[in-house]
Amino acid sequence: MKKVLLTGAALMLASGVASTAAAADEPGVKITGDARVRMYYADDQFRTYGTSRWQDSQTNMDSRVRVNLTGTSAGGAYAKVRLRIAESNMGDLDTDYSNSRRTNSNSNVAADMAYVGIPFNDQFTLELGRYRSTYGPQPSSYNFFYDDVNLTGARGIIKLDKVVINPFVEWMEEAQNGDDVASGSLDQLQDNDEIRFGVHAKAQLNKDWLIGGMIGYQMDNRNERRTTLTDFGWQENEGFFGSFYVNGKSGNFGLIGEIAVTDNNLNNFNSWEDDLQGVTSLPGGAVAGGVDRIGSQDTGYGGYIFPNYQINKLNIGLNLGFTANGFQPDGAFGDGVMLGTIDNSVISALRIGDYGDWLWGGLVVSYQVKEDLKLTGNFFYADIDSWGSVGPDGDGPNTGFRSLGKTRLANGTYVDPGLENAWTISAIMQYTISKNLDLFLSAGYLKPEFDNAYNIAGLDDDGIFAAASRLELKF
Repeated sequence: MKKVLLTGAALMLASGVASTAAAADEPGVKITGDARVRMYYADDQFRTYGTSRWQDSQTNMDSRVRVNLTGTSAGGAYAKVRLRIAESNMGDLDTDYSNSRRTNSNSNVAADMAYVGIPFNDQFTLELGRYRSTYGPQPSSYNFFYDDVNLTGARGIIKLDKVVINPFVEWMEEAQNGDDVASGSLDQLQDNDEIRFGVHAKAQLNKDWLIGGMIGYQMDNRNERRTTLTDFGWQENEGFFGSFYVNGKSGNFGLIGEIAVTDNNLNNFNSWEDDLQGVTSLPGGAVAGGVDRIGSQDTGYGGYIFPNYQINKLNIGLNLGFTANGFQPDGAFGDGVMLGTIDNSVISALRIGDYGDWLWGGLVVSYQVKEDLKLTGNFFYADIDSWGSVGPDGDGPNTGFRSLGKTRLANGTYVDPGLENAWTISAIMQYTISKNLDLFLSAGYLKPEFDNAYNIAGLDDDGIFAAASRLELKF
């Protein structure tokens, strides 16, 4: 398989060099970017369920600036880099954040994209390097399955009239780079340990309707899965995944929806988690500790639809969806305030799909008061079938995103809190201060309900309140 992929890439490059558009883009560098400042408040129940510590209410602030550099050659080839600069929050302003080990989150300057694009002709462009992929019906930071995923590899952009096709091959892990265990001693071979490949396609059927989908497969040949002296329940992150989505309107009626599936060994693969967290090596090559964050026992699937109706400046919609067999949607998906949206909304308190299989319904009402002012209100209710066990052989993956924490029982063990249902009410105000400068004010209340069996540990059903302001600038 590896030889086929490499040979195909070589032939593609060889055949395309002669046909590279000879023309005409003016060489140079273009600079764009964005900035964000957030200030937020959370009460004393925020992310403290099931823990023995007490947390007071808190107010905090964070900020970031991102700069996009696009360098274009005279022949039309280009290179793109995105720099993240001085990301920080009030909790670490007295430290030198450039020394942080999390170089993509808190370093002074770090790049999360750096790739080259080669336009062979008007129909085909090849991009190579480190890029980010969003495949879905909505803009980045809002999609259900595959949103803003950080990848290194090769992808094509094939344009055929109203159809765009994106074949991709991506290297997820090479253990000799130190991604295996702390000592790096188990797998030192450059043997393409974990590769993801597939294709995404979308078609603009007419001016109102878009359909799309993707199908892929991930291989996992990492030797550390088979050379440890003790079986700690690891499984290979190998299997298929796919999705289908739609976005369109007919008159005043609109519809957005997506359905997706992941092989059991890939449930939670689209999160920002590494299933080797906490692994340490022992003398003789054995491995201790660590949690397998990805995979459970059954093929997972989930989906949602958002039918909505426009009445002048008022839009009324229903968000209806489900997750089953341990399926995990992307963390970007949610109500934009308290539910999901683990990056876009800093006050999100509960990730959709966490702790169990979900069935939810949400009412979303937005009103465009005037051109520069929009108000949105959300009410969501979710019924949750709690997983009885987690991990590779469990009902769901053992994700690290446990937004409400775990419950400590009298015998000292930790278990999921038995979340049975939750409802949330929230609101967002978007005000355009000037062109490309927006202010968002949001607030919400989340009320979870737990299995009474765990109340012996002091777990209660108090609600969570939080509020945030967000200033976003594009330049």
